[in-house]
Amino acid sequence: MDPLPPNLLPVGCASQDIKALAFAQEARVLPPVDDLLSLEAALKAYPVTVAILGPDWPNKERAAAIDLIYRYAASCAVPKESSPEVMNAAIALALSERAERAQSVFFNRLLALLPDPVFYKDRLGRFLAVNQAIARHFGVTDASVLIGRSDFDFFSAEHAQQAFDDEQEIMLTGRSMEAKLERETYEDGSETWCLTWKAPLLDQAGRVIGIYGYSRDVTELKSTEAALATERHLLEALLTGLPDAIFIKDLQGRFLLANQVLASWKGTTPAGLRGRKNVEFDSEELTQMYDQDDHSVITTGMPIINREEMVRTKDGKELWVLTSKLPYRNAEGKIIGLIGIARNISLRKAFDQELYSAQAEIAALRAEVERLKAAGNTG
Repeated sequence: MDPLPPNLLPVGCASQDIKALAFAQEARVLPPVDDLLSLEAALKAYPVTVAILGPDWPNKERAAAIDLIYRYAASCAVPKESSPEVMNAAIALALSERAERAQSVFFNRLLALLPDPVFYKDRLGRFLAVNQAIARHFGVTDASVLIGRSDFDFFSAEHAQQAFDDEQEIMLTGRSMEAKLERETYEDGSETWCLTWKAPLLDQAGRVIGIYGYSRDVTELKSTEAALATERHLLEALLTGLPDAIFIKDLQGRFLLANQVLASWKGTTPAGLRGRKNVEFDSEELTQMYDQDDHSVITTGMPIINREEMVRTKDGKELWVLTSKLPYRNAEGKIIGLIGIARNISLRKAFDQELYSAQAEIAALRAEVERLKAAGNTG
């Protein structure tokens, strides 16, 4: 798409004088203006404007007019006294300079606004341009002190060399590097983590003259990730280390998490339980009992502690367990499921039964002894 030609604004000269210019055949000529207020209004209405300064503009206001014109990023002033050829060249040059100036201003402001480090480097890895974010990343207050320096001035030799090798590969192949997770190490032993994007930097002739890119600090994210990994490891150790059955269910009674003990009772694996319900593994009678308890905990928020109940495993064994169920709440305190733990007390139950039987036999023997004694005394 071709760029739109600018508007021509006669300032202190007649419109017909402007129309005579060769350049004016490709641009729209605006109504002439004769004072500063009209000039500013025209510039506001038509920001892409070339102001043609004529001889009729008062000299005392000429400087003020030029200053006003150059406040607008895409406006410029050209003397009317120039020949058409000189006028065309001056207008083209003025517009080009204004565009470059505007781009530079906008670019620098954008770099200053970005929270992530942005950088441009030459073929030897020296910084050509940077933003303030990268200065903060390196612990300096003035970004200009980075110009001409390289990663070797800030990072450990190991990391600086790795970054340099990556950049040489980018310049050699022309392929960009996208979202590479980098561990940045420093000479003092500290480290940061970042995601880095880099691409070849080309000049106007298309030659590779360096690289440019930006990095996003993910040190806090990595720390959080490490903390979560530690918590996950602790949870897995708890789930696998305890001899009890442990589980978490959602409001619909679906298993969100379960350990191997419970899974073995159901004849499956912890992963095989996830997302499934009791009815898929247990009898209708047991399912109804489990679901009633679950519903009571979820609706009332009152836990069930050490309820003695029977569990039938997949292979038909009957186990006696002590089951506790507690409401599972989110960060806002809302109940979103339940947490359960069941301890197998079958051995204790059998021992209690044997003990009860033994005690009954002892009691019967004692009674028989007492009866025999009484019979002997009477004989």
